Amino acid sequence: MYHWFMSVLGVAEARKQLPDLLAGFSRGSAESVFLGAHRKAVGVLMPVRVYEELRSERDRAVDDSVGSLRAEGLEPSSVATELAGLFSQGRITAGQMEAMLLAYHRVG
Repeated sequence: MYHWFMSVLGVAEARKQLPDLLAGFSRGSAESVFLGAHRKAVGVLMPVRVYEELRSERDRAVDDSVGSLRAEGLEPSSVATELAGLFSQGRITAGQMEAMLLAYHRVG
């Protein structure tokens, strides 16, 4: 969640500031920029290295979860493995993954 004191750029302002934002990223800035309308963020622009750190954290969380299952003598289902991959890639949120797993196991 973003903090109330962070500014949210509208499309026109983001377009105007994009060259400066990218230059800042190239110089090593780790500050993310929130994009949206009416002060409500709907997206974020961030340096690649910040994205890679977040992706790495997701990969580590998936690996830790699989390790915990295996320590209990269990293996993740193919559906859980597929959803964990989508989560790790940033294509679904943890909440979406949880809801899909619960729905799958309730039906199955």
